Amino acid sequence: MKQLATALLLFLLSINISGQEINKVYKVNTMAFLGLDYTAAIFIGSAGFNDPAKLQFLPASWNSLLISEPDKYNVQKAFNIRMHYNLDIVKERNEKIDYGSRITNKQIALPHLSKDDLQAVVDSYPIIDGDDVALVFVVDAYDKAGPTGYYHVVFFDTKTKKILLTYLATGDASGGGLRNYWANSFYNALKTAGKRYSATAEFYRDYTD
Repeated sequence: MKQLATALLLFLLSINISGQEINKVYKVNTMAFLGLDYTAAIFIGSAGFNDPAKLQFLPASWNSLLISEPDKYNVQKAFNIRMHYNLDIVKERNEKIDYGSRITNKQIALPHLSKDDLQAVVDSYPIIDGDDVALVFVVDAYDKAGPTGYYHVVFFDTKTKKILLTYLATGDASGGGLRNYWANSFYNALKTAGKRYSATAEFYRDYTD
């Protein structure tokens, strides 16, 4: 147990967040969930995204799967915490992006978004009433060469909009059709992201004051 506690402490130190912020992230009973934010995403490999007109509508479709296929894309179950869905915030922002201009064949080191970039995304959100903490997946990139989707798992204070915790989750793409192909990358990333959060949260709630 001592070794496990030490490992947890090292983890918390490594992500550089304070005890108060840890309380917010790991001890809340509910969270707001905003969905998948594509406003900073890039799409690498033009051969895999050869229909910009179709791509323009896919962020809305990918987010809709959270509602239409709740058994598969079950964020609440993955993170083992009650989620209040509020998808309209990212929906409005996603609709304003010209995704065709985000398709590139350049070799880009991934993930390409910095902590400051993520904070800028969160700063664009309105104040959220109700929950103290919100979760959003900020999509970094879909890389056809992988094929891999890169997602930043971002927890933030709903009143100050300060990021409390963020980490990267990746998922392999698979399946038929462009929508399902990349939707499966989110499904795989969701499982990884949820396990990382819920395991730490369970230990933190059980063994800390």
